Amino acid sequence: MVVAAALAFGGWMFLAAGEIRFLKGLPYTFLFALAMFLLGFYDDLRNLSPLVRFLVQFASASLMLGFLAPHLPDVFLGKWVFPEWAWVIPGAFWAVWMLNLYNFMDGIDGLAGGEAAVASSFFFLVFAWYGESGWAIANLVVAAASMGFLVYNWPPAKIFMGDGGSAFLGAFYGMQSVVAALSTPVPFPVLVLPFANFILDTTFTLLRRMFRGEKWYQAHRSHFYQRMTDLGMTHRKVTSIELLVVAASCAVAAACIQAEPAMRIALAVSVAAGIACGGLWVRGKESPRNRTPEPGRS
Repeated sequence: MVVAAALAFGGWMFLAAGEIRFLKGLPYTFLFALAMFLLGFYDDLRNLSPLVRFLVQFASASLMLGFLAPHLPDVFLGKWVFPEWAWVIPGAFWAVWMLNLYNFMDGIDGLAGGEAAVASSFFFLVFAWYGESGWAIANLVVAAASMGFLVYNWPPAKIFMGDGGSAFLGAFYGMQSVVAALSTPVPFPVLVLPFANFILDTTFTLLRRMFRGEKWYQAHRSHFYQRMTDLGMTHRKVTSIELLVVAASCAVAAACIQAEPAMRIALAVSVAAGIACGGLWVRGKESPRNRTPEPGRS
């Protein structure tokens, strides 16, 4: 999947050399994703410690954004003006968080690959509508590579992407949401909302585990999509439900394009509320004996 996307995008850049406009940080975004793929692939083979993996990820993201900072414009939020360098550290944290949450959500057949196929297809249309041909092509090749991968990863899966594949996708989307939001007219919410189910599931689950004093960085089965399979739902059914949520989130993201800031906030809240209701439904279906006990309780 990664090789197919890299060769297709690299081939397009080679053939279009001299005929395309400045790509606004896109090549560096793709290079960052490839670097994180190599780190994830090495982790698949050698099993790096979470701390070492995080430090390498954060250092790489910070260096990439620091290098791009002089080429990115200042950001105006109301009366406040934020210079380009002010986004290096928070942007690096966001990119690394997206990278890792994508890895956390790669736990059942077809979910991570299906998310990429739907989200990148949507981003292709969005960037094409804005006339951002480079970002559109990049998402087109990621979508196509993910669809090819899904042929073998759709439930019941025959192959799996591992940390290398999920790191590539998460790094690409995380860095894209920072760099493209700063260098193109596409609003940040449009680049993030398609991943609302991944973001909310992972954030809530990890905060819950931290509150309970559990080792949140270790493997577990307490994500909502995992709890859905524990209820007896098949991988195919859970993945299909999750991808329907992604498609609905993409529709809301499309509505954000022409919306005012206040309306964008309202639309994002509506998506979060809908996903939260789904989480409450899952919890309501679980029997008390199957719920993870609170600390100090049996």
